[in-house]
Amino acid sequence: MGAGFQAIAVDYDGTLTDADRPEPDLLAAIREQRERGVVVVLVTGRILSELRAVFPEVEEEFDAIVAENGAVLVDADGVQDLASAVDPALARELTHRDISVRQGRVLLACDGEYAGAVVEEIVRLGLGCQLVHNRSALMVLPNGVTKGTGLMQALGNLGISRHSTLAVGDAENDHHLLEVCELGVAVGNAVDALKRAADVVLDRPDGAGVTELLRGPLVTGERRVPPRNWVLTLGRDDAGNEVQLPASRINLLVVGASCSGKSYLVGLLVEQLARTDYSVLVLDREGDHRPLTQRRGILGVGGRDPLPTPSQLAELLRHRFSSVVVDLSPLADEAQRAYVDEIAPVILAQRSVTGLPHWLFFDEAHELPFGRTDWNEVLGEGDHGFGFSSYRPDHLPEMVHHAAGFLVVTAGGSRGREESLRFAADAGQFPVDRFADLLGEERGRAVLIDLTGDAEPRAFAVKQRSTGHVRHWHKYIDGELPRYLRFYFTDGPVAANVRDFHRHLGTCSAEVLEPHACRHDPSRWLGEGLQDADLAGVVSDAEHQLRADRLPLEGFRDVVRTAIEARYLE
Repeated sequence: MGAGFQAIAVDYDGTLTDADRPEPDLLAAIREQRERGVVVVLVTGRILSELRAVFPEVEEEFDAIVAENGAVLVDADGVQDLASAVDPALARELTHRDISVRQGRVLLACDGEYAGAVVEEIVRLGLGCQLVHNRSALMVLPNGVTKGTGLMQALGNLGISRHSTLAVGDAENDHHLLEVCELGVAVGNAVDALKRAADVVLDRPDGAGVTELLRGPLVTGERRVPPRNWVLTLGRDDAGNEVQLPASRINLLVVGASCSGKSYLVGLLVEQLARTDYSVLVLDREGDHRPLTQRRGILGVGGRDPLPTPSQLAELLRHRFSSVVVDLSPLADEAQRAYVDEIAPVILAQRSVTGLPHWLFFDEAHELPFGRTDWNEVLGEGDHGFGFSSYRPDHLPEMVHHAAGFLVVTAGGSRGREESLRFAADAGQFPVDRFADLLGEERGRAVLIDLTGDAEPRAFAVKQRSTGHVRHWHKYIDGELPRYLRFYFTDGPVAANVRDFHRHLGTCSAEVLEPHACRHDPSRWLGEGLQDADLAGVVSDAEHQLRADRLPLEGFRDVVRTAIEARYLE
């Protein structure tokens, strides 16, 4: 989101104007934004016909209009009702009670003082309706219809993510409008509850405040405000409190020893980002993140398949604001660097126009070409939404160090531990011995350091992921593991990877297999060698059942081979 926001959603009454029409200077500011390529959507509770009567050229001034508090959409496709109209019987009954009502295409409107009578008639008629207050006015709408739901439909038609959208409002009916967008802004005259919920409160009221906002640094991205509604949960500290990060408008660096859980933690964040509709690009050097593609909205490319071209990758990210894991693990280091270098101009150009992807994660980033490519330039310009992980933080370019606003250090592992400890202690200006004590050595723990302020480092237990985690997925399947990581069968065969192990498991004799199983060799190899605790647990259970005579040997063989197939083999 380096170019700022791609869309602005703005309320009408009390926000753009306290009259029937906005001031000319405000309309000029809106036109300036649209000329820059920013989409401006009007989101109002007004009945469409009434709005057109007082502001005939309204449709020329906005890219889309969400009217009747989210129930009616006006865009390039014409006028569309987004819900069924409130039953006309309600209007008739209220009129019989001498209550003046106005019927829109969908909603029913009246003065707020009649709320009690409206509820009585809704109950008596057995209607499925909701009441929405807008200061002194009252609107009756079908259940589930809000300004937020209407805006989401408008943005979807325009091809813009809500996380690339800023919303502005003033009243009770604007809460959901602000909630669904990346950043919520309340004008200076907004009701107190909306001010408390907003990320930003303007100094000036209605149109004057919005004019200043449109011409200020927040819309362009020069001023960064992390959203309060969108957060990432890393885990819980020792007191049981959640440890969280802003879900956007920051840069993150994750360091720690090899096998300390860096990829697990990054995958945890990607899961949460995808679940809340952020678009994420993961450049996966080791094949660790392939299991994330089990989740809705996360595509997997590369691996055994040809890598997409830069333009194809950009198109995948644009489609429904998808997230993509690019598996680079079969490539040699130089080929990986070449691909990351090649995609930079296309991905960054798209990001400057559409904001997509919102996040980019670089696995084992010390091996990638940040020091001499377009990536370095955007980091130097203060762009955000970058995540880096590395067990060799001292080998990262200086620009990555400067760009990071938050640092997470993972515990456990061996190779790179001391380097990561020294780096983190220096970055957080914390004595290395005290930092090592705070972090500990237990895998599954980590420490968060806010590099933007003076908050104390926070140790926490990492939250459990929804998807499984398989380290170095492709390397373990088809690569040549180091000799110390291979499985040695007693009759001579050696499994240099998972596929070898699966094959030998199916052909080895009972006399060879049973002693291995009784000694728990398979589960130990999977757990300690390959660091796959989930699969090791399944195999360990089967080993115990075999030793207790609750599972025959051939049944054990089938259980283990099936578990490996489900976990690794396609």
